Amino acid sequence: MGLAVTKSNVPFTLHIRCVNCYRESVKCIEVPVVDDAPLDTDELMESAYLDGVRYRCGSCEGLAGQIFGISGGMR
Repeated sequence: MGLAVTKSNVPFTLHIRCVNCYRESVKCIEVPVVDDAPLDTDELMESAYLDGVRYRCGSCEGLAGQIFGISGGMR
């Protein structure tokens, strides 16, 4: 009987600035490891995965934010 290798999620931290009140916040996301999944910050920026990430400012409840930094991923 063989061992099954489980695929885990890749964590990223998005640093976001609200376009309404300019407050900065952090949002942690986990990308599931599947075929063609982004594994580092460069791949995440080039992928379409960020299109599905929702944002809401905790201060003014604005729905538009600008990502100014990304950290994490697999090394």
